[in-house]
Amino acid sequence: MTGLRRLRIVCQLGCLLGFFWLFVATEYRGLDELPYPVSLLFRIDPLAALADFFAPGAFAWQLLWPALLVIVATVLLGRFFCGWICPLGTTLDGAGRLLKSPGGRSRPGLRKIKYLLLLALSAAALFGVQVFGWFDPLSLFLRTLTFSLYPVYNLFANRVFDFFYDHHLPLISDLVNGAYPFWRDHLMAFQQPVFALGLFTALVFLAVLLLEKFERRFWCRNLCPLGALLGLCSRHALVRREPASLCSDCSRCQSACRMAATGSDGHARSECVLCFECTEYCPAERVRFGFHGREGSGQVDLRRREVVTALAVGALVGPTASIAPAAASADSYLLRPPGAVAEDEFLRRCIRCGECLKVCIGRALQPAWLDAGPLGLWTPRLVARFGYCEYNCTLCGQVCPTGAIRPLTLEQKHKTVIGLAVLDKDRCLPYARNEECLVCEEHCPTGRKAIVFEQKQVLVQSRIKILKIPRVVGKLCIGCGICETRCPVEGRSAIRVTNENESRRKRDGLA
Repeated sequence: MTGLRRLRIVCQLGCLLGFFWLFVATEYRGLDELPYPVSLLFRIDPLAALADFFAPGAFAWQLLWPALLVIVATVLLGRFFCGWICPLGTTLDGAGRLLKSPGGRSRPGLRKIKYLLLLALSAAALFGVQVFGWFDPLSLFLRTLTFSLYPVYNLFANRVFDFFYDHHLPLISDLVNGAYPFWRDHLMAFQQPVFALGLFTALVFLAVLLLEKFERRFWCRNLCPLGALLGLCSRHALVRREPASLCSDCSRCQSACRMAATGSDGHARSECVLCFECTEYCPAERVRFGFHGREGSGQVDLRRREVVTALAVGALVGPTASIAPAAASADSYLLRPPGAVAEDEFLRRCIRCGECLKVCIGRALQPAWLDAGPLGLWTPRLVARFGYCEYNCTLCGQVCPTGAIRPLTLEQKHKTVIGLAVLDKDRCLPYARNEECLVCEEHCPTGRKAIVFEQKQVLVQSRIKILKIPRVVGKLCIGCGICETRCPVEGRSAIRVTNENESRRKRDGLA
């Protein structure tokens, strides 16, 4: 194994472990502060920067300037991010070894898909529809961890600790029980995560992994829009392969390269991820990399008709989606996290990474399906029947990498209105059954209670009874949803939060 290849493998594993560390560290540990949110990874994500660039308002320089440095480094060195840093790329390399992925020659017809997809997504974003997050490899990887793998891991870990706590096995139980406090405080979730789209998200990720059965790094070669963006930036990189084309007496580069970057027409620098494996398996040891050599000619040939078609499809999606009824207007129960910007800008900034859902203490945030409109897949929505927005929590704004959710101080958070609680008198116990119930008022967290009682005389079994009837004070309600979460009525709650009066609709915002 050559020194560069060994260094690359160490870097890949180090970046993957660093990503996992950031992921586990992005967890509520008793303080309303996250020193190391995993969104740090998205700050080096050029696709997230591109999404933010097309979104309304100013570009988030303070968050995404590292992504611009990655682009500059790619222009100079080549597509190193995919081969050295990307956690999905590292996972696909591991999956390829397990599945024994075939190498195979380059398929230009497939390889150009990612470039056409990037063009279509960019045109759609320019005309108001941003869905980069559906295809961003970093978002895809983090979504799978958050919605699927992390909940399963926590469930399994809790079962193991519970087993050894309930069944005393000499020596083993003492070791496991002794490790539990550290594991609980540093390597597990604050409470068991539960997400609605966990299975669907896992199946999407599994499909990406199984594509390795057809071709090594099938996703990276043919589908990844981030790879396409970095490929375009690296077309004239200074780091070059010598020789740039296949040797006349050997074609091993063509069959063994994980990205099929070298073929009979030359070395495609836009496809090379600088894995340096070709320097090792070259039988004559002719292959080397350096700041010299001639330009390769094996670039992707995008025809003008294909480019125009991709741009036209993307440009058509934007206006078509914009004339559809807004999801927030069609569904009065569509609630967004506190600090979320206006809905149109929110959809154009959110990259569907799932970070805000992971840190939600009250488990209120769930990934949206079609209930947030066709473009709202995987965006965060607050489902108050599942959980509530903790009154003294500002974590979701701390982890958002693109400004779709603005960071709030605790004082701002207390004034932020997510929605308005509305009583359903046909289901509320005091109204519908003349039964005493104080739950919603007891749990209301605002300084001055947003739910108050009015005494009323009612006739119960021929007797006059003084009953406390709840009433929502609209000016004080912030829509945190705890009343809906705690309502003892089975099924649909007797008090539900609507998106009426939310702060982000106000012209002056939270200034």
